[in-house]
Amino acid sequence: MIYEMRQYLIERGRMDDNHDRMRNHTPRLLEKHGVRVVGRWSAVAGPRMPLFCYVMEWKDFAEREACWGAFYADPEWPRIRAATNAGSEMVEENHLVFMRPNPAFVQDDAERDQRIGGLHQLVTQKILPGQNAAVSEFLTSTYLPRITAAGAKAMAVCDMISGPAMPALVMLFSWPDETAWRRGWRAFDSDPVMLEAYRSQRAALGTTLLGGYDCLLLEPAPYALPFASFRTTPR
Repeated sequence: MIYEMRQYLIERGRMDDNHDRMRNHTPRLLEKHGVRVVGRWSAVAGPRMPLFCYVMEWKDFAEREACWGAFYADPEWPRIRAATNAGSEMVEENHLVFMRPNPAFVQDDAERDQRIGGLHQLVTQKILPGQNAAVSEFLTSTYLPRITAAGAKAMAVCDMISGPAMPALVMLFSWPDETAWRRGWRAFDSDPVMLEAYRSQRAALGTTLLGGYDCLLLEPAPYALPFASFRTTPR
């Protein structure tokens, strides 16, 4: 399984127009051509604004190419695009990332049809080159249990397989609300268990397994809440 994440930089003042396109015009066309969307969001804080993000789930790249090829060849798409652009290009930039589930990410079959709201946090996390197995073990043993204890739900933990900053993880967390995120992230960032783990890594490796990270705070699209475990199909 692979995921495709698109981050659209939206023309100023046109986020509502973009939501109209994504809510009222494209869903049936996407479904017609087998494009499975696991989540849609608009950013409330981050380095590139105003920003709309959505993620697709694919069996493999061959399926992606076939489905998008059929979508873009359908005459309905240029009609929708022209009508919703309404005279000016709504999407100014497309930041495209491909990723696959990290071994530390346990996707629960019971959550396959569940959707989740709240405040979502997208973390693009640099990792130490050549240490993928150690990173996955650290996520399983320490990072994910501690961020869960701080109040977050891990919706996705993925390895970036194509994108602008590699090697990296792409992780998505859900928090009940902004207050829970602020308190929880501060507690996680200063968690004694995490700090001790980083000290041990520096002693053994001369640095930490995890480096700097980029962060986006996201509001889930209310008309299509994201799937809780980033899945629409059984394993």
